Amino acid sequence: MDLRHIRYAITIARAGSLRRAATILRIAQPTLSEQLKALEKEVGVEIFTRSSSGVRLTEAGEVFLAQATVAVDAFERAMLAARTEERTTRLGVADGLSDVVARLLSQIHHAGPRVAPMGTAEQIISIMDGAIQAGLGYAPGSLPRGVARMLVHRAPVRALLRRDHRLASQKRLSLAALAGEPLIMPESEAVAGARRFLEAFVRQRLHPRLGPAAATHDLAIAMVSEGAGYALCVRDGTPVPERLTFVPIAEEVPPIEVVLLWNRQADVHDLISAARHLARSG
Repeated sequence: MDLRHIRYAITIARAGSLRRAATILRIAQPTLSEQLKALEKEVGVEIFTRSSSGVRLTEAGEVFLAQATVAVDAFERAMLAARTEERTTRLGVADGLSDVVARLLSQIHHAGPRVAPMGTAEQIISIMDGAIQAGLGYAPGSLPRGVARMLVHRAPVRALLRRDHRLASQKRLSLAALAGEPLIMPESEAVAGARRFLEAFVRQRLHPRLGPAAATHDLAIAMVSEGAGYALCVRDGTPVPERLTFVPIAEEVPPIEVVLLWNRQADVHDLISAARHLARSG
């Protein structure tokens, strides 16, 4: 069934005559009459009765148009929703960055982007193929030509331990002291954390003891809380249970860097502006 024919019938019912409806629709009256006949033939009932004074809905026509109007309205809402979704910016967010993305979005004072959990490597691929327009992740080693980045947050690496751990009372911890303890890292952002942390040990000619892997940053915190080991991947300032504490590292370890990534061709000016504000505010 042609949706246009239903819209014509609705206009005819509201206008009360074919002539007035044709004027509103800006089509010839004979053409409108033919379209109405085609609709009535498809529905299988007479929708209007015709007279010299105009047209009136039949009982069957009233029932049909009552339901058809609801269907047309629903279709138009669906079209609007689809077009709105097409224009909506999609933002990938890596694990462990819920506080950073909350601060980023607080700088956008209208309908913000649609957020999707997504690792940094997946963000880069999705930005390239157009599935998302931007991402908030951990600083990658390199980027394709079409993807831009901006540093929005830098956090020094701290050891997260239980307060009752034998090393937790120290003001600074050496990597040598930590090397014998089980190190917990999330599997979700290996590139962002594991390599640089392990390289820091290697530079000191140390071989860290690897503990159980955690599927997410939240699980890493929970595992530290349960006494399974310590973590280096959790940013200082992230809310953690009272039983846990952050301790600075004595040696120089590259900081955890959070970046905004975006497609250079995408219209994401609001996100870029919000990221700049976040970077300035620290």
